[in-house]
Amino acid sequence: MNQFVLFTLYLRDPPPLSDLIYPQPPLIGNSPSEESEEREKEPRTLTYPAYIASLLDTGAKRMAAGVRMDCNSQGQCPRSCHLCHMSPRTSQGRQQSEPVLLQITKAAPIYELVSNNETYQSLQEAMMSMLWCSGKGDVIDDWCRCDSSAFGTDGLPTCAPLPQPLLKLSYTYEPSSSLVIMEWNHTEPPIGVRIVDYLISQEKVTERTDHSKVETETLLSFVDDILSGARSPCVMLGDIPDLLSSSISMIIRCLEPDTTYMFRLWAVDNTGRRSSPSEVTIKTPCPTVDDVKAQEIADKIYNLFNGYTSGKEQQTAYNTLMDLGAPTLHRVLYHYNQRYESFGEFTWRCEDELGPRKAGLILSQLDELNPWCKGLLQEQKIGLRRMSLKFLSCRYTDTKAFGLNWSHMGQDVHKACDEQTLTVMYNDYGEPKEL
Repeated sequence: MNQFVLFTLYLRDPPPLSDLIYPQPPLIGNSPSEESEEREKEPRTLTYPAYIASLLDTGAKRMAAGVRMDCNSQGQCPRSCHLCHMSPRTSQGRQQSEPVLLQITKAAPIYELVSNNETYQSLQEAMMSMLWCSGKGDVIDDWCRCDSSAFGTDGLPTCAPLPQPLLKLSYTYEPSSSLVIMEWNHTEPPIGVRIVDYLISQEKVTERTDHSKVETETLLSFVDDILSGARSPCVMLGDIPDLLSSSISMIIRCLEPDTTYMFRLWAVDNTGRRSSPSEVTIKTPCPTVDDVKAQEIADKIYNLFNGYTSGKEQQTAYNTLMDLGAPTLHRVLYHYNQRYESFGEFTWRCEDELGPRKAGLILSQLDELNPWCKGLLQEQKIGLRRMSLKFLSCRYTDTKAFGLNWSHMGQDVHKACDEQTLTVMYNDYGEPKEL
């Protein structure tokens, strides 16, 4: 990397611009008569800025490489200023002279200015310190040895800044009602910091107006808990770094529908220091329902309620409806009333066939959903879309046994992990839109 220093020369008290003239030299070999005629003529003059410009245009040898000259007028001297040099022309009523500022700038590499090896080495160490150690330590091999003043209250060095990872939702897979995919890129500077682990926090937010209030918190180590397969039943590996990509993705399962979660990510270096956290807050979609199955259950309940209902049929209907859950029960109620309301509305038939107590236990599930999800479940058509998602199922592995090399991690992980496929379901509400 070439570093340059600019040297600027200012002429702060130059002669007036009109006085800076360069007579054209006489031609060599002229006869006496020609010389006398030349003297009688008005001499050809060249202003100083024009002279400088001609040097730049013609590329004269006297101009050194990398030198830039610039002439700027500095305005006229006021008559009241006794410090200004007045040209004789001023006293004759002619236009007052203008001072000119000549600025000469030359760019030169720093290493050309160093005259000995000691100075060169000191300059190199100072620049390395500023580049990688914030000017508060020395570069030793690929790490920073911090000065005594560059330690935090926790006793950890602070001269080498720890990069903050950027946690984000996957652009490829949308969140489902029970699953999200989080991504980030593994990046670390070549000198000063070595990231050895990431910490992932999952928090369930209970207060909608204040995301700082959380109900539960789970903190996992990427290396010890996820990569090793030690204790991560609800967190699985997606993408891992290799020679072509630095992307890391995690599949987080076991989430509750229609619930707000906050995820945080920290990078951890070899001194145990944590970076600033990167946060993502997301609310999972409404619960997923199988609308075809809901229609079949609505037909089944109608057949059980139709005609004389025995005790066995009543118990079958009760057990079936209690096991559905709120989302599917809403769709069963919707399809039952759409098809069989002429034989009695669903809630009335439940009370008539099962009794008020059992019917009350069943219908109380309908209030478990918020108004938004209830409104979606009233759509005439709800499609079910399935998507296959690949993940790595890892057996317990001691990652410290083979060391941690982020760029070659893929080779080591595939030896201890099996690639499997997970089916994720999504709902599409309403009639499909034509593109």
